[in-house]
Amino acid sequence: MKSAQAADVLSQDPDYRVLRRVCVGDEEVFAENTTGEPCGRLAVIDTETTGLNVQLGDRIIDLAIATCEYGRESGRLYRVVARYESLEDPEGMIAPEITRLTGITNEMVRGHRIDEAGVAQALDGVGLVVCHNAAFDRGFLEARYPAFCDMHFACSLYEVPWESWGVGSSKLDYLGFRFGLFHGAHRARADVDMLLALLAQQALDGVQPVLAHLLGSARLPSTRIHAIGLPFASKDIAKAHGYRWHDGKYKTPQAWWIETRDEPAERAFLLELGCKKPEVIRLTARERYRSFAVLAESLETAAAAVAKKSRSE
Repeated sequence: MKSAQAADVLSQDPDYRVLRRVCVGDEEVFAENTTGEPCGRLAVIDTETTGLNVQLGDRIIDLAIATCEYGRESGRLYRVVARYESLEDPEGMIAPEITRLTGITNEMVRGHRIDEAGVAQALDGVGLVVCHNAAFDRGFLEARYPAFCDMHFACSLYEVPWESWGVGSSKLDYLGFRFGLFHGAHRARADVDMLLALLAQQALDGVQPVLAHLLGSARLPSTRIHAIGLPFASKDIAKAHGYRWHDGKYKTPQAWWIETRDEPAERAFLLELGCKKPEVIRLTARERYRSFAVLAESLETAAAAVAKKSRSE
């Protein structure tokens, strides 16, 4: 019996679960656009880096981009239309723990450099960048290639309702397991291909493709609320509710903060705690997942441009 036939037989048994290796081609077709619906382009991107903090000098060492067509109405992933992959020499030694995690050695990256023209070509026509941890990847991408500053981002880690579907972890490997998939080394291309395979799946609620849920979230605004004036006695309640502390760097308030899609409910919650005038910053996919420092600078620049325009009128 061939392996594929054996896997099909075994998958019928409720006592076994069969995993299939993710294999996404350079021109992969996930589905046919039989209705002729209007299509957009998105780029699924992953990075491997020398560390966790771009502001402390950590650098990209592995970049993978897969540009795809998707249905604007159905949220269905149709096909891969472009690829770009590259290692990059960080001009410093790669820590042993990074090599253990990714398999990337100093010898592998020596002399390699990301081609900005190649990145630009892969991003041609792209309206949305999808990462599995956009708050992490966006900072590194913007530092390496400033054109990302003007792009819209969506995060499959936080903007897909995995938990409500009964998925116990949103780590990429575990998500693959829940959908009967596995991949190899922890490299940028492998993670991009796993995410592509997941986005193309029917969601566990059985209603829409996974990508449709992500797109629906990305299209909605969110609100970052700084609980200025929150009474000290209420801080533990706010923390338990999901608020995090910000130390006031980067021209942002020294306050507990949260990002929410339900501003009225959050304002009501804070009012009950005695916080009457929180600072509210409204975000779209263009601003979301930017660091405090970059977002503060961006908002300050935008405010200055508006003020200058008002003075000239």
